[in-house]
Amino acid sequence: MSFLTILQDVADEIGIAQPATGISNANPEVLKLIRYVDKVGTVLMKSFSWQLLTKEKTFTSVATEQQTSTIIADDFDRFIPETFWNRDDNKLIAGPITSKEWQGLKAADYDNNTNRKFRLREDNILIVPVPVAGNTLAYEYVSNKWVDTAAGGAPKTSFTIDTDVPIIDEELLTLGVVYEFLNGSGLPAGAAAKAYLDYFKMLAKNDQPTSTVMVAGDIFWGSNSRHYHGTPSASGAVI
Repeated sequence: MSFLTILQDVADEIGIAQPATGISNANPEVLKLIRYVDKVGTVLMKSFSWQLLTKEKTFTSVATEQQTSTIIADDFDRFIPETFWNRDDNKLIAGPITSKEWQGLKAADYDNNTNRKFRLREDNILIVPVPVAGNTLAYEYVSNKWVDTAAGGAPKTSFTIDTDVPIIDEELLTLGVVYEFLNGSGLPAGAAAKAYLDYFKMLAKNDQPTSTVMVAGDIFWGSNSRHYHGTPSASGAVI
């Protein structure tokens, strides 16, 4: 599904004529739909850490509080919490912390090298205590580029040609635009809001499923165990 077909599907839903073009269209109703597509896509990008928009960034540390400016990816929107690690000493770098906590740590000359913390400020990563140089640091983040080209070109932050395709689920975008149009036009939008929210919840649940709960049979079921093999150790033995 492309940008144009999303507009056409929305047009079918709200009862207006299907547009033959999108980006170059001067029709006021189509222009409104284009605005809503960008609005809904941006909100969806920012409201959930979709796995298709989740990326990893690695860089080499320098022995200064402020790390080099290139460590923030050009498509960076926000950090995935608790994913910033030093891969050389296997320690989590906690954060991003708030301005209040950062200033408190600076005032106290924070020097706990086993519990480093970081702050994002002016698109720079600041770390205390100062790390050693040459370590590999890595974090996951959400990309702000939720649109791709049909030919697989460089992703971007909005639709610019009719053949662009969304990275975010197409049906979710369609339902969101239908709701925005009805609501913005003062039309009954309750059913559209429910359809949009229900579909969002379903996709979010399936996008990042939680781990299943293990039962005794998973651990102590011999060769048929899903996770472990063998039998329990004697009481008091160290496993």
